[in-house]
Amino acid sequence: MPIAETLPITRRCFFLGASLAAAAPSAAVAWLAAAAPAAHAASDSADAADMPAATLINSGEAPSYLLVFHTGQEIMKGLLAFARKHDLVAGHLTGIGAISDAEIGYFDPETNAYRRHKESEQAELLSLAGNLALNDDAPFFHVHVVLGSRDGSARGGHLFEATVRPTAELVLTTSPRPVRRTIDSETHLPLLDP
Repeated sequence: MPIAETLPITRRCFFLGASLAAAAPSAAVAWLAAAAPAAHAASDSADAADMPAATLINSGEAPSYLLVFHTGQEIMKGLLAFARKHDLVAGHLTGIGAISDAEIGYFDPETNAYRRHKESEQAELLSLAGNLALNDDAPFFHVHVVLGSRDGSARGGHLFEATVRPTAELVLTTSPRPVRRTIDSETHLPLLDP
């Protein structure tokens, strides 16, 4: 009997799937495909192309979703499409995976602007962490990443965009209570306003 038919999606099962990936990659891919059905197509075809496969892994007061991106999908566009489709107003996310290129940066307080850097090589997505809030009543993700290079070095910063290759696996925990951002008068950035 396939694993997906015998185990509910829990954090333990998610890590079991990751363990299977190390031992038998084809079995893990089949398990993840069965355990994480694709999200419904978005009305906008551009959003639909980047929409991650998703499954609800916790339906309590703070619903959590497993979001799985595949080769060629853009993480930030996919996150926004998912948040819009599900009317999400707040949350936090973590993730790992691999990407083929990205644009990252850091905020320079002397110029009140982000310095952006293109990362054009294949990299491990060692860590992705961020939050979701509303900015002008629209979902807004603030995401940071650490990328691992072929030589073992790491680079990180604010994530503007990243193209997945072959996968990115994120957990998004949401909140029903809206969190909002307002423009800071000094930096002109949309900062959290608790």
